[in-house]
Amino acid sequence: MKMSYLAQELELGKRHEKILGLRTTLLQQMKGQCESQTNEKKLQVLKFESANERNALLLKTMYWTSTEEQLPKWEQYFLGQTRNLFEGRNPRHKKSQNELLPEKNTTKNTNLLSPESTNKKPPQFPHSRKQVENC
Repeated sequence: MKMSYLAQELELGKRHEKILGLRTTLLQQMKGQCESQTNEKKLQVLKFESANERNALLLKTMYWTSTEEQLPKWEQYFLGQTRNLFEGRNPRHKKSQNELLPEKNTTKNTNLLSPESTNKKPPQFPHSRKQVENC
């Protein structure tokens, strides 16, 4: 019987060593994951800081001022008062565009808004369910 206890003791020792090896492997994997997560967080912080710096630089370069200067051109374009947003910038481009445009007297483009119709208020849309049902 002593031999069987000795055999069991050896078997338990081997299993214990195997378990300790697995534990060490898992601890190393966890340490690696923790380091990669830490590095990822540091990278995100750097990206966040650089984005904030870029945004601050854009504001310093008068981004909103230049946008406000361009707003009337875009409004005219969207209201159909001009056909090309960049008409005034390149004279050759303007000439070629004018050659391609149909004559005003021969054809009438109903898709473009007339200057008189641009001063009118837009149609009112129903906002409540009852107003929608009454339509």
